[in-house]
Amino acid sequence: MNELALRPYREADFDRACSIRGLESEESRKRFHKGLSASGTWGEHYLHLAIDLDGELVGDVQLRKCDATRPQGAWEMGLDIAPELHGRGFGTTALRLVAEYAFSNGAHRVEGSTDESNVAMRRAFEKSGWKFEGVLKALFVEDGTPHDYYSFAITKFD
Repeated sequence: MNELALRPYREADFDRACSIRGLESEESRKRFHKGLSASGTWGEHYLHLAIDLDGELVGDVQLRKCDATRPQGAWEMGLDIAPELHGRGFGTTALRLVAEYAFSNGAHRVEGSTDESNVAMRRAFEKSGWKFEGVLKALFVEDGTPHDYYSFAITKFD
């Protein structure tokens, strides 16, 4: 039926999740495994959830909150969809699910960003009701090259 849902990770999801997230180094895989084993619960300011399509892992959501450095209820999120499923609307639906989940679990604001070159993800943010807030200049630097990111947010008051 093509029903997208968020759920805690299962141990059997590990290799597929690493592939979706592009985790190749042993260190990054080990760090992710620690989060996966606590999936569905907050640990060290992070919450990992699987994006499930009719029982199959198709993406990853990372929610982040740190009440010591940000206002309580203001969360950040990251989202990865399996590359072979890009362009099918799953990002848009997943963004809606993330917002619903966050608002029903204590957030009043969720923000996310995407590389300026990722036009499809920028469009997914817009289609799912997130508002463009600005450009984060040189947010990431890879091999000496700065990458600007487009920042979006949604609030429970929108």
